[in-house]
Amino acid sequence: MGRLFDIIMRIVTIIAMIGLLGSYTAPYINPNVFYFSSLLGYTYHYLLIVNIILLLYWIARWKKIAILSILIIAAGYPLITTYYGLNPQTVPNAPHDLSIMTYNIQMLGIGEKDAPAKIVDYINNSGNDIVCMQEFPQREAPFKKFPAYPYYHRNRDVALVSRYPIINKGVIKFDKGHSAACVYGDIAIGKDTIRVYSVHLESYRLGKNEQQIYKELTSGNTQNATQGVKTISSRLVTANRNRAKQAQIIKNHMQQSPYPVIICGDFNDTPISFAYHTLSEGMKDCFIEKGRGLGNTYIGEFPSFRIDHILHAPTLGTVSYTRDTVKYSDHYPVQSDIRF
Repeated sequence: MGRLFDIIMRIVTIIAMIGLLGSYTAPYINPNVFYFSSLLGYTYHYLLIVNIILLLYWIARWKKIAILSILIIAAGYPLITTYYGLNPQTVPNAPHDLSIMTYNIQMLGIGEKDAPAKIVDYINNSGNDIVCMQEFPQREAPFKKFPAYPYYHRNRDVALVSRYPIINKGVIKFDKGHSAACVYGDIAIGKDTIRVYSVHLESYRLGKNEQQIYKELTSGNTQNATQGVKTISSRLVTANRNRAKQAQIIKNHMQQSPYPVIICGDFNDTPISFAYHTLSEGMKDCFIEKGRGLGNTYIGEFPSFRIDHILHAPTLGTVSYTRDTVKYSDHYPVQSDIRF
């Protein structure tokens, strides 16, 4: 019986290892070429945990397969740091040239009676020089609510506001039918000029039906599991493919910038994704540079991931990174101090 159990555990371990290795490929394979890798990217956390548990089992059994397990887990160490910050505590009020924040404000906290006022007060009192916002209200002119930021730019549901002059601004256009939005502004800060992008890449567009399916699956109701998984997977694949195209369009624009670039926003994608990899290649991720602890930024009904990012050109430096856990929206705001 013990031998049979060991055989079963070996099979499970090999499957888990292959799955984990497959998730490592998600950032590098365009989902428009091969979509399955992008789906494996979502399972990275869970596959990592499963592999660690299996590793502990094989260590306790003193089996050589533990060595292979260690090597495979270790190969993904750089990915671990994209989710869990291992940096030392930053020095409070360290010298910096710019404070910037990105915040998906969920249409000013839709559904919560006092959320709009709380979000407005929070942003006005944040002390940041630039704030990039996503899910920004489109049917009103709310910039008057942010008197601390006299300069602003918006398009569709994205905006950026600044204490410093925006000397040039523009909009990134995407394919017809895509729900993404992106604006940029060239901001003059003293003798320096930087280009800041505020971006909201395509969401999964999971409606009430898909949300109900997800709740049923996570609660153990598997009566319609096969169809439910197919429905949700189809939405994920479509969004992954669209975000890959959107990220490539933005990246091409960034590469033409005459100024150092900072890109902030709700990517709707984790660090283990093709869209994130496309935008972050050759850039510095403020969380990886200075983040500590868990980096999740989305706090809605679906699994909590780090999908809100601040990236900057390598010629700039990250001084600090903060994820504030205020719950006025379904996203946490993230802020970083940057030096030129």
